[in-house]
Amino acid sequence: MTKTLLIYGAGAIGRGYLPWVFSPVEYDYYYVETNDNLRNLLNKNKKFTTFKVINQEYKDMEVPVKYCYHLNEEKKKISEAEAIITAVGPRNILSITENLKNITTPVICCENDSSIPELMISITNNPNVVFAIPDVITSNIAPPELRGRDPLSIVTEEGICYIDHKVARLGGNCVYVHKDELKKQWLAKLYLHNTPHCIAAYLGSILFVTYLHESMQNKRAEKIVTGAMHEMEGVLLKKFHLENDFVEWYANKELQRFRNTLLYDPINRVAREPFRKLAPNERLIGAAQLCISCGIIPENIMLGITAAFCYDNLNDPDANIKYLIESLKPHDFLKIAMQLHPGEALYELLLDRWDSNLNELRGLKE
Repeated sequence: MTKTLLIYGAGAIGRGYLPWVFSPVEYDYYYVETNDNLRNLLNKNKKFTTFKVINQEYKDMEVPVKYCYHLNEEKKKISEAEAIITAVGPRNILSITENLKNITTPVICCENDSSIPELMISITNNPNVVFAIPDVITSNIAPPELRGRDPLSIVTEEGICYIDHKVARLGGNCVYVHKDELKKQWLAKLYLHNTPHCIAAYLGSILFVTYLHESMQNKRAEKIVTGAMHEMEGVLLKKFHLENDFVEWYANKELQRFRNTLLYDPINRVAREPFRKLAPNERLIGAAQLCISCGIIPENIMLGITAAFCYDNLNDPDANIKYLIESLKPHDFLKIAMQLHPGEALYELLLDRWDSNLNELRGLKE
């Protein structure tokens, strides 16, 4: 007998990756999705295809969809769920917590923020909210030839999903780990994946390319991304004392991922919401601050930060970043928009390299 799986978010992780973790043979898939077009198409087609890249080839899986709800329509289904998974993005998590109050159903948070589970526990009174780390790149789209087979096609790689051992009874094709291992994997994901990954995307935006692998095909952009990776390797070794072999293996794995021409990872997916990525403790500003605390001058990460300042996408929730950088003087932009303070090292470094970094970014295509 199949079990009910309720997933908030039918995007890259929710639709592309999770079916490879929790088999549709064992679980009936129910989604909650606020995108009207996507929700209607899922309910019309009753299925979608996810393609996994294995040995540079696509392996396909057709996933039946029982139903895709609009937010707040799913309340009756919550009590029937064997597990609930969130993959909506950190900014959207508060919109779903009201519906998850006072239940004990396992809730797995596939959000790129390790603080989300504790926040949800405090709001919902559910002690079974846990953190998950999908160590994977999953696109929210597929190449034209795959979309021709199924307009809901999505592409993922093999990857590993690390989940807090508290919900290990759920099983699945994942690795359940204890606190220390989860922390180690999160540090690697945050600083060896998230940091260089979004830098590659912001450089790709400047290059006017569509997919991440196209950004990595530019030699100057690839050099910056690789340099940022090395800067973060130094932080993980010096500050967090992770094993050298693990850090080196993880960094090389990530660079190969970024170059993979079969993943079709869109720039606008990876670069979205630049203000969130530029937050004080996040993958750009936060990463640069850690470098400085370890005696590492984050030259490449600062180029990535400057590229994020220049992100130009009118459809992005943070589209006003372009207006701010064009209307404010550099020292005001750093103080007001980035919450950096005159006199602190990163503020002074960014200000000192402002013109040279902008010139280097403009020259990427040359």
